[in-house]
Amino acid sequence: MSKCEARPVRSLAGLIAFALVGLIVLTSGRLGMTIALATVTPTPDLSTPVALAPVIRVVTATPSASPVPTATATATITASPTSALTPSPTSFPTITSNKLGGGTGLIAFTSERDGNPEIYRLNLDGTGLVRLTFTEAEDRSPNWSPDGKWIAFLSARDGSPDIHLMTADGTGHRSLTNDPGFDEFPGWSPGGEWIIFDSNRTGRFQLFRVRPDGTDLGQLTDGPADDAVADWSVNDRLVFESRRESAQYQLFTFGLDGSSLTRLTHTAARNYHPDWSPDGTQIVFVSERDGGSEVYVMRADGADQRRLTFNIGTVRTPHWSPDGQYILFASDRAGNFDLYVTRADGLDIRQLTTDPADDYSADWQP
Repeated sequence: MSKCEARPVRSLAGLIAFALVGLIVLTSGRLGMTIALATVTPTPDLSTPVALAPVIRVVTATPSASPVPTATATATITASPTSALTPSPTSFPTITSNKLGGGTGLIAFTSERDGNPEIYRLNLDGTGLVRLTFTEAEDRSPNWSPDGKWIAFLSARDGSPDIHLMTADGTGHRSLTNDPGFDEFPGWSPGGEWIIFDSNRTGRFQLFRVRPDGTDLGQLTDGPADDAVADWSVNDRLVFESRRESAQYQLFTFGLDGSSLTRLTHTAARNYHPDWSPDGTQIVFVSERDGGSEVYVMRADGADQRRLTFNIGTVRTPHWSPDGQYILFASDRAGNFDLYVTRADGLDIRQLTTDPADDYSADWQP
């Protein structure tokens, strides 16, 4: 599951297999290190409740089913556009400036360079590498808070994968969820009041949200099939991948007021790992519609779906830069997963990491 952010196995047998793989990782022989973790209450203001959609319900035990918004609009996409913009598959320049893309010039990412998935921090020019987590279990999928002070991430350090939180320097750690199910892919609301994630704690993978202090856990979707990997836009809409209308994952959006469930992709192949642009007008995602996996962008309503990468290996987990001008993603074009940055039009691809171990699942600090 850790490598290149593959989707989890959706069955009991798969979960048992996942646990066996976890035991193998835990006995892999890497140097065991621990740090003292202080419990620190995050800074977001939790005094003012946020109005949530009618579909959201607080989870106390096993949630009862609640209706999901009905589809009101769809877009028909039958083929991806062709493009003459084909980057060279042989070499990409490295990044030499930390000012690229806005923000602080720092990224957080998952790397297996020390034997198992851990979270690291790095400057865009390749300097200042800092390891932030030190466990024998996997730590991955880091996601910066809107103020850049906190990182939400998945950790299996307590047994099952749960959602955790730490400060930007790796301290101030706390666990936000504690469930025998599989909690994964955390993301933040635009104001930092909520952390969203997907979990199979009720059977199928569905979307949930929780406060940064671990309170107010609630369920966002209760669809007929798996809903996963969501992102929350500045316009209070969620984009997420789902199998509710097809065997392969497709992308949907809905409003947090419970309105306007809309299917955005209509292909026979998978579409997954969506991420909103900072202004909420575009979505970057991965699609396999042209054979291999490639990075695509589209408008918020699903129109104008454009391919950005061309035959540079398997790609994963694209994320926008803070200024919306660049996209950060992982690719195994060199034989293992490294991090790359491209302009939002697909030109000027640059390589960020070159370690022989896998680097993936990166996010850009605001």
